[in-house]
Amino acid sequence: MQPQSLQAWQTAERLLNAQQLPQARAAYTALTNAPDVAALAHLRLSLIAGREGRLREATHHAVAAWEARQPEADVLGMIAKRLFSLGELELAAGIATYDAVLTAGDPGLHFELGKQMSVAMLPGHALPLLERARELGLDTGQVRYLIGLSKMHTGDIDGAQRELESARIAAPDFPQAAWSLAKLRTWTDADNHVEQLRADVARIGEDRPESALFHYALAKELDDLGRADEAWPVLDTAMRLRRASAQYDAGDAQQLFAHLGALEGGVSDLVKRDDDATPIFIVGMPRSGTTLLERILGAHSQVADAGELLDFTRQLRWMADRQGPAQLDLALARQATDIDFAELGRRYLDHTRWRTQGKPYFTDKMPENFLNVGYIARALPHAKFLHVMRDPMDTCFSNLKEHFASFYGHTYDQVELANYYKGYRQLMAHWRRLYPDRILDVRYGELTIDTKRVTGDILEFLGLPWEDAVLSPEKRTGSVATASTTQVREAIHQHGKNKWRKYEAQLAPLKTALGSYGYSARD
Repeated sequence: MQPQSLQAWQTAERLLNAQQLPQARAAYTALTNAPDVAALAHLRLSLIAGREGRLREATHHAVAAWEARQPEADVLGMIAKRLFSLGELELAAGIATYDAVLTAGDPGLHFELGKQMSVAMLPGHALPLLERARELGLDTGQVRYLIGLSKMHTGDIDGAQRELESARIAAPDFPQAAWSLAKLRTWTDADNHVEQLRADVARIGEDRPESALFHYALAKELDDLGRADEAWPVLDTAMRLRRASAQYDAGDAQQLFAHLGALEGGVSDLVKRDDDATPIFIVGMPRSGTTLLERILGAHSQVADAGELLDFTRQLRWMADRQGPAQLDLALARQATDIDFAELGRRYLDHTRWRTQGKPYFTDKMPENFLNVGYIARALPHAKFLHVMRDPMDTCFSNLKEHFASFYGHTYDQVELANYYKGYRQLMAHWRRLYPDRILDVRYGELTIDTKRVTGDILEFLGLPWEDAVLSPEKRTGSVATASTTQVREAIHQHGKNKWRKYEAQLAPLKTALGSYGYSARD
């Protein structure tokens, strides 16, 4: 930093620390004309705009910081972190490939970037950064855990197990490693971690935040061993602990369903450009089979499977200029009525193009996009929707026993989950009435039993020719960064069908609350 710039920078920093934001903003704006500090000045302006709730301005300055970037690795790391937080993933991920980053000798930089890549569900990007951090001497339990998680998501199950077990040794109280290890395989009487997990639960107690995950891990492994009577009280405790920390308001959820259920149909005047791929939105409840369907379609030569993307809601927030969580909420829905839907569609396509691998179709399988169907259908006239439906009790039980890192605050209480499930089903019925030709219901049970027929119907709906590769998704390589990452690498099966019946008595509150929605004749 040049002396003149340094003096001006220190002045701007003093103003910011004193909370004199208008004066600080003016000082940083002046510094955007100084090449040696322009990137840092834009980052500060982005943070100030974000603090004041101006999402568009915050994003503008983060992108401007990238455009003004200097070769210093630490500055590149700060830019990447800010871009990640604002949903500019393509630019952020690109920074990880810069020579200045790859050759940097700072293990903390590699770890932070690798962690961001992991959170963004880019395990292929995360793994080399994390391994580089370890090579440079940063060998903690969390580093080992993230390496193990990345290996799990990229299909190296044996390597993942070694890393996760190593992470457990290095950091015994780090629950994420225990939970990921429990989910890695179906454990057996001869090979499991039950006694270690029992000791963890006893040592940790119920007052510490990491307690819930240890309980989930123990319940999962006990369930694998067929010890349902022992598993349930542990799972019940896990759900109670997780619900106590989850930020979920059942009343807000029902208001959101009511608001969306009153929306009318319509389409924008968006014109599909030559380089625009056709998005296929795979929606439904989590743990309903959406990942399997994506793996099937991703085996088709014309389809790129892009994973669970947050891009649509992020661009909806950008259009509304409203900061908030990565999922749709009532405040955003109310503000999204009068936006330019054609521009929303263009921004979504521009922000997902890098994931399409040059193919004419791509899947976006964020299950919670079922909330966004009305907005998506209007913004993207050429998009289609595949709605995956699994047996209601199988779906809900699979949700209850899953610890979700984010979203899905309704999945830790049986009655709250049932009420949310009913709202979801009613909303999907509303979307089908508005867009009957653009939504295809895919029944998971039928997909796993009569895969060729159901997949053929799906391809016909999408306008795609038949390819035999879609019948063997387990032969595919590549990343799967969802809760189903290990299951979908197996051949198509029905192992998850009726697992809830082992806990039928304990799940009576769920079944009662579901009422008629708890029955399915075909799934």
